Amino acid sequence: MTKPIDAFKTALQFTLKWEGGYSPNDVNGAVNRGITQATYDTYRQNKSLPLQTVSKITEAEVEEAYLELYWKPGKADLMCLPLAIVHFDTAVNFGVTGSTEFLQEALGGVPVDGDFGPKTMAALQQANNLETAKRYCQCRLDYRQQRVKSTPSHKIFLEGWLNRDKDLLRLISQLNNETSAGADVAVAEANNPTVNQTNAQPNPPALEEQGSKEESVSPQLSVNSEKKDKIVEKLAQVINLLEEVVVTLKQSQ
Repeated sequence: MTKPIDAFKTALQFTLKWEGGYSPNDVNGAVNRGITQATYDTYRQNKSLPLQTVSKITEAEVEEAYLELYWKPGKADLMCLPLAIVHFDTAVNFGVTGSTEFLQEALGGVPVDGDFGPKTMAALQQANNLETAKRYCQCRLDYRQQRVKSTPSHKIFLEGWLNRDKDLLRLISQLNNETSAGADVAVAEANNPTVNQTNAQPNPPALEEQGSKEESVSPQLSVNSEKKDKIVEKLAQVINLLEEVVVTLKQSQ
């Protein structure tokens, strides 16, 4: 069986790939691993911990902050793997409300208001799939272009933004292919249980040692005879099992 994919850690790995280290003069102030000072302050306050510079944030805090402040509030855990990754990365880039607006635009048919209400939930349940994730990525790409048109000074960031969005699109397509392949393997194993059963069977019992040729007294001969009977019985069981496997394999062809 293939190992299940951890959606959050897969999403976090992608996001951290595109987030740099510590920068004291980012657009949003000091930032480290994509976590701004303000976000880090919120995280520390929620934990009843004293505030400190985001330059000191640990890897464990980075992971937990992303989980508690972006993944869970954004409801990414309700989404299929490709869509969850796109939604999480968008929440990190545009905030939870901004990511909800992108999601609503990709889903279509619901107000784009940033409120993850019953209508958005119903639409998600009907289109929780790779195609929605791809439209979501396209919405991001379109937004980048519109933003540069409205604010030409942001053109310096455009190439980096587009590279990230295109890389995200490649990732979800790749993951979808891998997940489909894993599902095919699981189905094949389920449809051919005799293969697994055969592999799971213990090795045929080894022949027990016979008595020494020099031992010819009656009690020893009796013991050897019992051993031979047991060996014959076990061999017969193994032969019957093999015959059943052969018949089953023929029927499955």
